Amino acid sequence: MAFHQNGLTLTWFASEYTYRLSRGWEAMMFDVTNLVAVIFIVFALFSLFKGKTVKARTVSAAVIAASMAFLWYKYDPEAVVRVNAPIFQHFNPCFVVMLTPVSLAFFGWLAGKNKEPKAPVKIGLGMLVAAGAYLLMMVWSVGLPLPKHPFHVADVTPNLLVGTYFILTIAELLLSPIGISFVTKVSPEKYKGMMMGGWFVATALGNKLVSIPGHMWGIELTYVWGTLMGICLLAALFIFSIIKKLNKVS
Repeated sequence: MAFHQNGLTLTWFASEYTYRLSRGWEAMMFDVTNLVAVIFIVFALFSLFKGKTVKARTVSAAVIAASMAFLWYKYDPEAVVRVNAPIFQHFNPCFVVMLTPVSLAFFGWLAGKNKEPKAPVKIGLGMLVAAGAYLLMMVWSVGLPLPKHPFHVADVTPNLLVGTYFILTIAELLLSPIGISFVTKVSPEKYKGMMMGGWFVATALGNKLVSIPGHMWGIELTYVWGTLMGICLLAALFIFSIIKKLNKVS
């Protein structure tokens, strides 16, 4: 319910509270081709440092140079981009692709030092990170007028939602793929299919409950974001309360 608010309350916030014009480097974020170029740079950087042959490193360097040249070509300090609410939907998938190699490299580095946390700990941390995203929204919402759906009532910097989606994506990478792997790993062999079905049933129930914060829309925004933050904290508290049992089977 908390993770999938990008299709409801976060989009409503984008429509009613986010400043609708952007320029300069900030405006670059609202063109998906620019984000794709950044993704190429991220992947090429990893290939550059991990490449074992001169040819591989040369190709990686060429990709980085071409992507940066493309971004420089697209940059126009005088251009003004209109920021519409649906445009924020492209940040989560782009951030997922962009941050996946970073996540793999980070946990690989921890594993090399025998400090990588077990899957249940990662899941608990994912819920804490998600709570942090809604804490950010709650703090920035202090003093904002009440929602007046579907009217525009304030002009908050678009960077707030971009940052929120970035934090939620980090939380998603800690929770979703690791959770699926964990269920597969610890389920009894003859119940693996049923347990995976249970995982997706839980996801479906969460999607069904997404509308609950939407029914709260119209009251103080701090209560809306505070409720979502509280749900994430409760989930994290539950996971960490049984962490010893989970670690034994992981």
